[in-house]
Amino acid sequence: MKTDINTILEIRRAGDYAGRMEPGRNRRNREALLDAGQSIGHAFSARELHAAARNDQPRIGLTTAYRAIERWRDEGLVEDAGTRGGEAVFVMCGADGHHHHIVCVDCGAVSTLEGCALASLRQAAEAVGFELSDRALQSLPGRCARCAAA
Repeated sequence: MKTDINTILEIRRAGDYAGRMEPGRNRRNREALLDAGQSIGHAFSARELHAAARNDQPRIGLTTAYRAIERWRDEGLVEDAGTRGGEAVFVMCGADGHHHHIVCVDCGAVSTLEGCALASLRQAAEAVGFELSDRALQSLPGRCARCAAA
């Protein structure tokens, strides 16, 4: 079952997450980061998140974006999506259950692959005495149709 990320963000704003935010600058910064993460629409780096959030909060610091990503990762709102241009990238995800992402290494476009896209690879690894590390393969690099055609 896939949960819409917009629904998750609204719940976080209205519920405990927003309630834990202090009034003032910190709350505005966190809301600007949430809005930025939601609006980016592709896998993003901390620098991209920071740049997008500065549209609403020009004085927000890059460290604040890194901390937000760490907090979101701990809370399950964001998942690692590999690297692009040497920087770690992340994807806001509302998918439930076991799944993987395929992420365009050029533009950052993301698609969710429901279930385990690695079942046959897992069986092959087990046949030779290895256990596959899903954490390392939760996001698979690729090129979207648009970038592949360019």
